[in-house]
Amino acid sequence: FGSRNPTLGPRASRRAPFAPMDSVAHRRPRLPQLILRYLGSPNGLAFILGGLLAALIGKVHKAWTAVRRKQAQLLWRKHVDFSVVQACVLSTEHLQDLGRIEKRTLFVKPITEVFRNEYILARVLEAAEKATASGDPMMVTQLSPEDKWHVLNTCTNHISSLFAAYHLFFNEARRTKSYYKSAWYCFTLTCAQTQAEGRWFITPLNPVGAGDVGSLRIRILLVNEKELREIAAGNVETPSVGMFNGRHEARWMICQRFADLFGRQLQRVTGSFGTEQDWGKNLCGRIGAKKKTSASRLSDLATAPPAPEYEPEDNAMLRIHIPFPSSNNTRASNGDGKRDIDRTADEDDTVSKDVVLFE
Repeated sequence: FGSRNPTLGPRASRRAPFAPMDSVAHRRPRLPQLILRYLGSPNGLAFILGGLLAALIGKVHKAWTAVRRKQAQLLWRKHVDFSVVQACVLSTEHLQDLGRIEKRTLFVKPITEVFRNEYILARVLEAAEKATASGDPMMVTQLSPEDKWHVLNTCTNHISSLFAAYHLFFNEARRTKSYYKSAWYCFTLTCAQTQAEGRWFITPLNPVGAGDVGSLRIRILLVNEKELREIAAGNVETPSVGMFNGRHEARWMICQRFADLFGRQLQRVTGSFGTEQDWGKNLCGRIGAKKKTSASRLSDLATAPPAPEYEPEDNAMLRIHIPFPSSNNTRASNGDGKRDIDRTADEDDTVSKDVVLFE
């Protein structure tokens, strides 16, 4: 008992001696050592590799963005725009007196909104590039027979939606007195760029020069069927005074090419020459596939591969029925052959007799 310190109490002798601060710091790892240990562990190696990979992906993305920006700038300077689809109407109303082919835009939509399926979108862009390289603006001729139907049918839906209310009103015109009428239009897809100048009258203070070119883009082209019949029959020709300018001349050439496709399609469907034939039951104007019996299929398998049923220019267009509101007055001759007078339309004139609704 004499060894105990009476001033510290009985528990003081049991405590371990206090270690110096230097020895404690020597036993604890420092921050650099902790970092080295972490980086040497599997988690640390994964962290390093992840950081390097993120930096590499960032550089690649930055470089790819710069390349796409340069490509977009180059295409813009060349007036090439495949990002949208333009639907427009061409008219020969002022062809003979002014030498003009009037163009009116119906809509401009992103191409990914018109053709949502990636496969069809790729085929459309491929056909547009082939049409540009070949010099033929009718790009539907570059599609396969099956793809033609899907592409044109998709365009039908977008065009028909422009006249949604008119379809309902025209449908009810069969039952009640109405002034709605309808017209048949034909449409196809084109991809062409006008190289001739012709915007000088729009910018008289700053006339454009040799670089005055139109935009190379995909267009859904509509033309009234009666106008196509007249062009195909030769009743509408190039005016003697010449075309208004190079742009209208290029549009006129597209109308002539469209009329050739129309006449060919009408001949294949009706089986007779001429441009006055009726389409019959084939309202959309499409050449249907020939039905084969089982015996004919077996004979085809036993012989050489058959020739393709369709040529590139077949089924390159479709017809579409467009209703429109009309006036309740019609023009009638007064009998002397000098002038017309207005008269109120009879019920036979105002009640619709036919209606076709497309899905």
